[in-house]
Amino acid sequence: MFLQSIKGVVTLIRIVPVLSWSFCAIILSVGFAVHDLKGFGSLSWPVVGILLTGSLLLQGIVAHAFNDRTDWQSGTDRHSPGILSGGSKVIPKGLYSDRQLLLVGTLGLIAAAGLGFYLSRVTSNLVWIFIAIGMWSAIAYTTGPLKLAYYPLAGEWLAAFPAMAACSLGTYYVLTGSISISIVWASVIHSLLCTAWLMQHHLSDIDSDLQASPRKLTTPAYVAMRWGKKYTPHVAAAYFLLAAFVSIMATLGVHRIFIFSLVCSLLGALAAWNTNPRNIGNITFNQIKMIAVTIVHTLILFGFEVITY
Repeated sequence: MFLQSIKGVVTLIRIVPVLSWSFCAIILSVGFAVHDLKGFGSLSWPVVGILLTGSLLLQGIVAHAFNDRTDWQSGTDRHSPGILSGGSKVIPKGLYSDRQLLLVGTLGLIAAAGLGFYLSRVTSNLVWIFIAIGMWSAIAYTTGPLKLAYYPLAGEWLAAFPAMAACSLGTYYVLTGSISISIVWASVIHSLLCTAWLMQHHLSDIDSDLQASPRKLTTPAYVAMRWGKKYTPHVAAAYFLLAAFVSIMATLGVHRIFIFSLVCSLLGALAAWNTNPRNIGNITFNQIKMIAVTIVHTLILFGFEVITY
């Protein structure tokens, strides 16, 4: 039973989205903090470890547990043909029941709150602003009564994007005690890149989402219902192009390093435009390219900040 629970947690976490979302947000902010504090020695590495653990709890366990539970109950995960989508599949694998997922998510939330309490003691009570946003996003994304992911635009703008922005900005604030203009721009771009490939992620589940009860109207599902499935890749492309626009503004107004953000954004948009929304393999292949672009973007900015301090 214990080994099954451990296997369930590992399966639930889904390290790829956690790595490219939360972990990359933290790594990005660590790079900017190293630059602004003039060296790695000025950082509190135990605090960095706590930040990584907290993000793993909120995204990998809390958000995924609640998401899997809701999507299984609505039926969308039962019929998803996706390769990377369709949840962690801990329920059909018999690792957790939907009731156990509620318990796992709740325990993860309590553990994250405990880490938040520690961070507030060693830094400032202001960190609760960022922690509260992360908790809100993990809960409200698919948990009732809001179920933000079940409504077009709401899931990304009221949960996903704020969570990523809070993760990167909160990390920088905890490490430096302030917020810089550069990390704000970097955070917005990273959050948009993550949101863009989330839209790509939804493409595989459009049919099952529209058949779910209640119907899961993600933004791509809404576009498919209103205008047809052939237009659904435009959603991810639009977010990548928005990231490209922000990158141009950051390049002109902050630093030329953000030209690499522009390149990464355009590469993501190209992958979206080349997507066949009726081919699961093609959707997945282009999603992997988008994930790679997001990770590479983080590493470029991190590397530049570190080598120029």
